[in-house]
Amino acid sequence: MSETKFVVFKLGKERYGLPIESVERILPNQDVTRLPRSPKVLLGVFDLRGTTVPALDAWQRFGMTQDDESHNFVVVITPEGRCALSVDRVDGIISLNEDQIEPPGTLSANEADPFLSGIGRQEDRLTVLIDPEKVVPKELRKKVAAVAAA
Repeated sequence: MSETKFVVFKLGKERYGLPIESVERILPNQDVTRLPRSPKVLLGVFDLRGTTVPALDAWQRFGMTQDDESHNFVVVITPEGRCALSVDRVDGIISLNEDQIEPPGTLSANEADPFLSGIGRQEDRLTVLIDPEKVVPKELRKKVAAVAAA
């Protein structure tokens, strides 16, 4: 049975996971330079060892209202390049077998923006699994790719 590792982060009390191979690094909160006239989900950019990294607000990305202060950035490798998700905190790494991962189902799936890849179940804890290829919203993919390539 195949096992997959996920980096787990929290937004409020909710748990989210990204496949470990898609996570480049975890950073403390960064000073972000806001880009004029950009959507709310795009917090701006910050410098990471001489490269510019676009920063996305995970609360906004997942359509939630923020109720806590973000303390970490999870740098994710996406098809558009690197981007960072602002999250409340990173909770660790979990391993899930195939039989512990359920498809997202009709309640949580958004056909126009399918960023959920499944639900991980470990005993009584659920973790919403995120597809790293769809972390960046469709309307921002060109902008993020241009910033990441610079």
